Amino acid sequence: MKNHSPELKSHTIALMVGTALFFDALQWLLSFVFMHWLATIFAYMTFGLWFYLKGIKLMTPKRLSIIGGSFILEIIPFIAVFPAITAMVVITILDVKAKKIISATEEKLGI
Repeated sequence: MKNHSPELKSHTIALMVGTALFFDALQWLLSFVFMHWLATIFAYMTFGLWFYLKGIKLMTPKRLSIIGGSFILEIIPFIAVFPAITAMVVITILDVKAKKIISATEEKLGI
């Protein structure tokens, strides 16, 4: 019996990264009026729900540290101009893809 693992297709990855870039640009624009925190809240809610719907757990220690680190960068006013949300999304996607590749390799090797 095959284990069901979460899968992200290339079009979903492109939409996620594009949405993350949009949120980072919106944060940059809102930082001039000190309202970037509003975009941060919506971004984390959006990606939390999106990853949940795709079956990806964000409450693992590694992914929680990625989210926490990007959130700390986002709440500091002048450092918030860096694309931390995009980095969080890309690192999480790479982690999911790496786990899928490693499990497929282990399965082929019979480990």
